[in-house]
Amino acid sequence: MTLYNSQIKLIFKNQTIFLTGATGFLGKVMIAKLLTDCEDIKKVYMLLRSKKGKNTEQRFEEIFEQPCFELLKSKSKNWREKISLVEGDCEEPFLGISDDNLKILKNEVNFVIHLAANVRFDQSLKKAANNVKSTADLLTLSQDIVNLKCFVLVSTAYSNCINSHIKEEIYDPPIQPELLFSMVNGLEESVLTNLTPALLKKLPNTYVYSKCISEHLLKNAVKYFPVTIVRPSIVLNSIEEPVPGWVDNIYGPIALVIGGALGYIRTIHAYNDILTYLVPVDYVCNCILAATWKTAKERKSNVTVFNYIGFKRKQLTWGEFYSYMSSWYWKIPFQNLIWYSVFKFRGKLCNQISTFLLHTIPAYLIDAVLYCIGKPTTAVKAYAKIDKALKLISYFTTHNLNFDEDNVQHLWTEMSDDDKTLFNFSMENLQWKNYLYVCLLGFKLYITKEPVVASTETYVKLYAVTIAHYLIVAMFCYLLYTFLTIFLNSFW
Repeated sequence: MTLYNSQIKLIFKNQTIFLTGATGFLGKVMIAKLLTDCEDIKKVYMLLRSKKGKNTEQRFEEIFEQPCFELLKSKSKNWREKISLVEGDCEEPFLGISDDNLKILKNEVNFVIHLAANVRFDQSLKKAANNVKSTADLLTLSQDIVNLKCFVLVSTAYSNCINSHIKEEIYDPPIQPELLFSMVNGLEESVLTNLTPALLKKLPNTYVYSKCISEHLLKNAVKYFPVTIVRPSIVLNSIEEPVPGWVDNIYGPIALVIGGALGYIRTIHAYNDILTYLVPVDYVCNCILAATWKTAKERKSNVTVFNYIGFKRKQLTWGEFYSYMSSWYWKIPFQNLIWYSVFKFRGKLCNQISTFLLHTIPAYLIDAVLYCIGKPTTAVKAYAKIDKALKLISYFTTHNLNFDEDNVQHLWTEMSDDDKTLFNFSMENLQWKNYLYVCLLGFKLYITKEPVVASTETYVKLYAVTIAHYLIVAMFCYLLYTFLTIFLNSFW
């Protein structure tokens, strides 16, 4: 076993952490990392709610059956003893934590890491306001914690994306938190929905809107305890830990890749020269822990913000991302594909035309066939949802943003060599082609739940839909040529 002289591990030795959002993608990786590599940690309190008829213990057991915890279970025999569940819900006042649990947290917690958030881009403003309210309530509760060494808010690099140049600082919010709470509590849902576009102004969705306001709350909190904000950009599969390629859900670029490979998604409004700002989830986790160490060590009287975008000079463009992903279409096909992949990045007008030709028309044709054979029609509704999601994503594939990352760079240089090994988040030596290949394999293993090596049947299906695709294209071209010939001959 390798022994590390780690300053980051040392700051967590015999310490207790209160973690929200532990059931999310990043939260699971954070739990695995803390308990695997910070083995001297005293305890992690996980905020967990009952859901879908399952109590907190049942949900805990279900969550810890996932592959991301296999390494932890193999390395530690007493990992379960270091986790305590705190029943609560971020949508409830003061996170729905009981008085008894509040007393325990007040006396035992040393670090608060707030990961929890509703990350849906299409959530209502009332729902998104819970992101702000939970942060405000948690900050209030944290004021009573006897020995709090650091409060960490995990936000998003896009919280202030209406600015083309995003600094590592807190920006003025689009609305004061108190006014937002008054509006969502006092207005009818329909009225609030109608007001939302005016309130968002140029911000692309309610999620980033809520994060921008949440960050503002930390300005006052610094009077009571050290606070920091970590803003990761677009989070992808793990690169190293807990297992390479691990992912637990379909969203963002993951949805594009899988949807395109399966033949469902065929077009999106995107520009090839826009930077992607993709970051591996385990590197995000490591950056958060390193930022926590630095903030607790320095105990500054101001809020330090870390824009973790994976080192700008090493980032891919969306064109490069698509090129790498499409190059593996024939090497690792998905067995549930429905059509040959014609997915492309297109400009605004071209995408609108392509959406009509490649999504809308096929959807109506499919529903027509389903109607004729007496089956429920679903394609039009499904593609309406797909196209809505693609519009929400397209903001980030069409806007070139410039991020400051000085605080992240300084953080990296201040870390010891052992900490750089154990809590690596530098993407200087990352080989994008290899990493994205691992991501694709992870999609197959953990999302579509199929073998990494495609079966003969899958390749037969791939060849069949490819031939069918080109036959239809050839037929369309022939019919178009015939129509144009007849049309033009009629004038001669």
